[in-house]
Amino acid sequence: MRATLNTRMIVASLAAVLGWSSPAQASACAPGGTEPDPVALFEAVAPAVVTIESSGGGAKTVGTGFLWDRAGHVVTNEHVIRPGRQLTVRFADGRTVRPAMIAVAADLDIAVLQVDAAAAPAWVARGNSRSLKVGQGVFAIGNPYGIGVSLSRGIISGLDRPVELGAGKRIDKAIQTDASLDPGNSGGPLLDSRGCLIGMATAVVAAPAGLSRVGFAVPVDLLERTLAGLIGDAGRVADKVDGKGENPGTRNALGIMAEDAAPGVRVVSVAPGSRAAALGAKPGDVITHAGDRPVAGVADLTARLKHQGPDGMRLTFQRGKTSRTVEVLLTSAGS
Repeated sequence: MRATLNTRMIVASLAAVLGWSSPAQASACAPGGTEPDPVALFEAVAPAVVTIESSGGGAKTVGTGFLWDRAGHVVTNEHVIRPGRQLTVRFADGRTVRPAMIAVAADLDIAVLQVDAAAAPAWVARGNSRSLKVGQGVFAIGNPYGIGVSLSRGIISGLDRPVELGAGKRIDKAIQTDASLDPGNSGGPLLDSRGCLIGMATAVVAAPAGLSRVGFAVPVDLLERTLAGLIGDAGRVADKVDGKGENPGTRNALGIMAEDAAPGVRVVSVAPGSRAAALGAKPGDVITHAGDRPVAGVADLTARLKHQGPDGMRLTFQRGKTSRTVEVLLTSAGS
């Protein structure tokens, strides 16, 4: 957990919506008006909380994330994913998977990853942050100091707090809580007394003695609006109300972490098994053109890939003095 963020990296990719072999389901919110049962709450939500391990350069850091939907999207903080490092998602039962990089909203410290939906046991049921009150009880689930997924309890200490995260990053209406948030809790869910998601743990105030009871979370309503744009209309899987579920079409992610190269987009890392890896993309490559037009930057590339035609799009990669153009089809019919 940290309040100052230095990374300026952003991710250029589209969501990969995968089929699943066994149906996952949302953790259920408890009925309103009942006394909260911390044991039942933790047992219901913990399977949807994951540990995110970031390694590289001889160092290893640990953060938290949680499953957002049945498509296998994992939400966490942007500073947790440590751009350029190798990421591992560890489920509550000990299984590990390598995620694909999807997208980030760096200015809000929000990131979304993709795991195989077949591996996703559940996702966190969402509440809303519009009716929150100062003084109401909350719970936080995360992996403090990497010792294991843990539960802490507190109250909402304040609402609509403007929080400066450094490097131009800011949350205008953060939730303030005194629930224990420590290094490793970043990206974990903040829950109301019913076990419904109301926010994502993001930052703490650094106290001189090393202890702080002032933590901040991104409100769930802001998460929903932001993720709708990051995942995109084609990447979202609507929950069917008849309870039967549906198998989405298969999508292949481009799967690169990139930065603006002025002009073009420089590849910083390539997700193992991603579409970009299959195309032979490597860190240091610069994507100069999408179709017949130059690429202005990451935002431009992401928008154009999102609105590609049915025949896909040609991308031109520059590696040193050599360039090559490849056909990229990010969507295909699936059952």
